[in-house]
Amino acid sequence: MKTSFLYSVIFSVLIFLSTYISLGIYAMVITITMLFRRKGIFIAEILITVFSYFILSYFDKAYLYVFTVRAITYINLYFIISELVDKSTVLDALGEKGVPIIIALAYYPYFFQLSSEVSFYAKARGIGFNPIKISRPLLVEMIKVAENLYVAYTVKLFGNYSGKRNLKPRTSDLILLTIGVVIFILSLVFPL
Repeated sequence: MKTSFLYSVIFSVLIFLSTYISLGIYAMVITITMLFRRKGIFIAEILITVFSYFILSYFDKAYLYVFTVRAITYINLYFIISELVDKSTVLDALGEKGVPIIIALAYYPYFFQLSSEVSFYAKARGIGFNPIKISRPLLVEMIKVAENLYVAYTVKLFGNYSGKRNLKPRTSDLILLTIGVVIFILSLVFPL
């Protein structure tokens, strides 16, 4: 399910506002649920939210839990948008100014794929969990990608992009907007 950039931004703004209207539990739950396919991230975030709540409650700092909720929600928004947005719609909406956004949105899925491959080969070779050996290929590849992106962006030719502006929402856009509106209304009506 690919969504348009414009409607993804509206969804993000609605989720962002719902975290400021209330504690943001609804927004955090829906964003964690939308990442259910990424089992590692899903489990890690649930553990972080539970342990953070108990640790902050133990030290009588439960009022700081709102920052845990917001941080997880904002990180999840980046993950969700980077997977859902159709990159061509960024160019349709912003023209050439959208190139850095496309680069930023493409970076997470690539990093996730790369880390999955490194993890697979580490298991196949019997390395186990050795942070130094696992992080080395990740660092080398990330630096190489960053250099390539920098070169590609600095040497790109500027001109007049004449893309079409298609603002008609798709079915996936309407579903995403509905989720955003429902979360926003829940935060207004039942602040949790």
